[in-house]
Amino acid sequence: MSRQPCGGSPVAPRLRMGVILLTAVVIPALATAGPTAGETTVLGPLVGEEAILHPDNLDPHRIRFYGTDLGWTYQHDGVLHILFGDTMADEEGAPIDAANGGRFEDSFGTIDLSEWRDPSLIQPGNLPRVRIGQIAGSVEAAAINPGHAMEGFKTPVGGFSNGEREFGVFFTYKPLGCRSDDDCEGGMSCDRGLGYVGAPWETDEGVTFACVDGSSSVCVSETVSAANPEDAHEGSGFCIDRTSSVWAATDIGRTSAVSVKLLVGTRDPDDPARYVPDHEWHTNKFLNVAVRTVASFDPGRNPETKPLAQFKPAREPGPNARVFLWGRPGFVGVGATGRDLGLYFAYADLPRGPGYSWNLQYFAGLDEAGRPRFKPAESAATAIDLDSSADGVQADESIDVVNQMSISWIPQLGKWAMFYGGGMTNLPIQPALARCGVLELFAGSECTEVEIGNGGFRLRTADHPWGPWSPPQDILAAGDPQGPPVGQYGIGGMLRHPDCNQPGCAPHTSARDVNPKEYGFFYSANIIEQWTRPAGDGVDVIWNASTWDPYRVILLRTRIHP
Repeated sequence: MSRQPCGGSPVAPRLRMGVILLTAVVIPALATAGPTAGETTVLGPLVGEEAILHPDNLDPHRIRFYGTDLGWTYQHDGVLHILFGDTMADEEGAPIDAANGGRFEDSFGTIDLSEWRDPSLIQPGNLPRVRIGQIAGSVEAAAINPGHAMEGFKTPVGGFSNGEREFGVFFTYKPLGCRSDDDCEGGMSCDRGLGYVGAPWETDEGVTFACVDGSSSVCVSETVSAANPEDAHEGSGFCIDRTSSVWAATDIGRTSAVSVKLLVGTRDPDDPARYVPDHEWHTNKFLNVAVRTVASFDPGRNPETKPLAQFKPAREPGPNARVFLWGRPGFVGVGATGRDLGLYFAYADLPRGPGYSWNLQYFAGLDEAGRPRFKPAESAATAIDLDSSADGVQADESIDVVNQMSISWIPQLGKWAMFYGGGMTNLPIQPALARCGVLELFAGSECTEVEIGNGGFRLRTADHPWGPWSPPQDILAAGDPQGPPVGQYGIGGMLRHPDCNQPGCAPHTSARDVNPKEYGFFYSANIIEQWTRPAGDGVDVIWNASTWDPYRVILLRTRIHP
């Protein structure tokens, strides 16, 4: 799954696999009206069912590859690299790279950019073929190994290059246990009233869901093993961020604010499936993270004499080359209860090579002159203004489903663009998820309060990475899966509808442990910045997105008008 939880995406596949227990500018005084979204064209399946395999994956050994999701992209050495989430060798969910025993199940691929210099040639019926990483002399897809078990809800959440080496960011779904605030990082605090369901947090394997002590018979209250049995009565818990937009003095508010571990690693130049895990990043506000590099950013400059930034992608380390990171503390918010998914921003130095630091600077609001302030503690991070129509006021999302997000600088518009959204299934699938199905994993007891909307993707734009961001605009709607099979649920659409059985309907991934009325939904938008180009009176943006059901990644094009 990358299918949704966090890196992943719709959780169904994960569930099927047994993980069913129970993410050159100066500062103007005011933002101007943003660009408008034009037509979106679905170009077709990029990988997965109905997509054409790359010749190298057909000969000399046809790869065992059924479907995957996510698809985070970056450029390195003239090649578009793609990091996928949970990958299935067959429709039943068999793991790839069987020798690892299911410990690793994410995959990767490449597209030679020299063969696709002109993105206008990318059209329905003429899509790039992704060369999936394959174990030499084998029919198996190679699985990403970042030095940490990556089964369950664990997936890559981004990748980037410094021109010489490649780097990846990985979601582990592992919280940080504690006995006191001193055990926590970034100004977070220890909630000693939390326990867990699943695997202990200290182990790489399995998933660890936070729960409130005494909330159920399966909630383990002692999260940290006592070295001295006499200390066992002291209790323990998990580190949480009480300044997060999802925190509340409720059971679900406390567990949603738990800090989880992300890994930042360097890719092995001799084995693209392996990464050296360089840093552990314990975070809540950036649990759901988007990653980009920029050639130069120096917030200490005087914008009246020199621009703060050059937002074009970095191609070498450079003195002020940075990694930009935007984060949210989850994948689904609950606006009805005030637990919205605030958007946060931070940056780090672009790594120069082995031994690099990962000292993040978090956006902490604007000073009196309107310039951004940054602080080294995540607890100081403040949510970005999501409403450029109101000075300094953060707007709530009218729709709660954010899923993953992708943010990219569009030089032709002089704007940052954010694609995000999609849908979610709420069909009951197991006794533990009998109320709202997969949605219950994200919203718990508040799942019935979630506004899913039309299951579509949305666009926001901004002059600066810290906003203010324009109000959302729909760029692609899924439709109503409970209604008749029309639109994306009908003939020619990308999403499965149980009542659409004619030629041209989206196929069904009939994996195990799904509701018989299973329907498809979108998630995980990813802007491919290398294929953004002027077109007509605006800009064409090519991007990929994931679907469940069927389980695959599709390619799309959206026109944005200035």
